[in-house]
Amino acid sequence: MTSTSSSNSPLNSREQKKMQTRQAFFNAVLDLCMMGQSFASISLRQVTREVGVVPTAFYRHFDDMESLGRCLVEEELGEALSTLRSGLQMGRRRSYDRQIAKSIQLFFASIDEHPRYWQFLVSERFGGSESVRNAIDAQIKLFAKIMGEDLGIQPSFQHINSEDRRLLAEAGLNLFLTWIIDWLDLTYSQVHDDEEDDVKNSEHKKEQMLRQCTRQAQMLFYGAENWRSNEATLLADD
Repeated sequence: MTSTSSSNSPLNSREQKKMQTRQAFFNAVLDLCMMGQSFASISLRQVTREVGVVPTAFYRHFDDMESLGRCLVEEELGEALSTLRSGLQMGRRRSYDRQIAKSIQLFFASIDEHPRYWQFLVSERFGGSESVRNAIDAQIKLFAKIMGEDLGIQPSFQHINSEDRRLLAEAGLNLFLTWIIDWLDLTYSQVHDDEEDDVKNSEHKKEQMLRQCTRQAQMLFYGAENWRSNEATLLADD
């Protein structure tokens, strides 16, 4: 009698190989973008050449390049953002000391762990591919929504209504995204520096940036603790 595991192994092997090829397409795009190309400038033939397959093999995985870009954002970037949310313990009440400082430290650690994902996100957020832009926008809005709900659990922000917490979450997230490229520049200048003094200088600059970004976040969120949602928002002409 043939065992169940034996009968399933060819299928599992084929599925595994398919997933590996799919991942190779994602990696090829991320690598090309990390080297300075925009997603919109990458051709189907270029990405298949990077993967080492014929162009017709591409269509076993994606309908077109827009489909590849959308899947990359939803699967790879979505997973990275989900991991970050888990690390930040979103959805749980937190009262530990230096909460904002630890959150910023985790954010930069996530960038260090997945530099290509974050570089792709900020570079293509306003890029030439509509499908990629829309997919990134959906991921950012989801993160901001979860972040806003998380703020409602924390004692410091329970006096703010849900709409204002959403606005605060969006402001915070947009602030965090502005840090990514500068952090990556410091990280990769450190990698390429050979001299001990240059390495120490790069490390000093990263620590300085971490302190400045933490302070920015503290100014934003500590200031929000004093906000009252019944305050009227008046425009210049009101």
